[in-house]
Amino acid sequence: MLKEACVGSYIEAKKAEDLGADRIELCDNLNEGGTTPSLGTIKIAKETISVPIFPIIRPRGGNFIFSEEEIKIMERDIELCKSLNIDGVVIGALTSNNEIDEDVIIRLIEKAKGMNITFHMAFDLIDNRKAAIDKLIQLGVNRILTKGGNKSAMNNLNILRETVEYAGNRINILAGGGITKDNYKYIVDKTCVKEVHGTKIVGKLID
Repeated sequence: MLKEACVGSYIEAKKAEDLGADRIELCDNLNEGGTTPSLGTIKIAKETISVPIFPIIRPRGGNFIFSEEEIKIMERDIELCKSLNIDGVVIGALTSNNEIDEDVIIRLIEKAKGMNITFHMAFDLIDNRKAAIDKLIQLGVNRILTKGGNKSAMNNLNILRETVEYAGNRINILAGGGITKDNYKYIVDKTCVKEVHGTKIVGKLID
């Protein structure tokens, strides 16, 4: 079982590793759902943390419909991550109809070639989940972060299990949304996910 800690700073990232996190999703502005951390944060984390680090590539909070300038910012951020030998990145982009913005995702994946790629919780805004899974597999995404819909993973256990079953061995399903070190084993048992994600997945990171 892989435990990915979602963190909002370098200090939290280091503590998460100390508490046993297997991977770090490195963010800024968690109150906005996570935005791209600073280059300095990414660089120091890479130099001092031994587990894989996946920065989120998201230029702002709000929706997942991005302008051309924002897309270029994301492309540049991915290039910078790649230059630092960062293990992977977390991306996502939707159209105004809440479907995967294939053009944007193709561009970001091209920049991230050779890196591991997670599609973030923008996935939970998509109506046709099965079609979205198929498309993300086709595009070359490695995993999907999802809470199974609205609210928390605990409210969507059946949907998460169905998602895992549909994905099979084609793409990893990373369950998130209210998952902690106290409830992740129950959620794993009910859904058969092999990866779990959360700000408290290895315990409290902020005193």
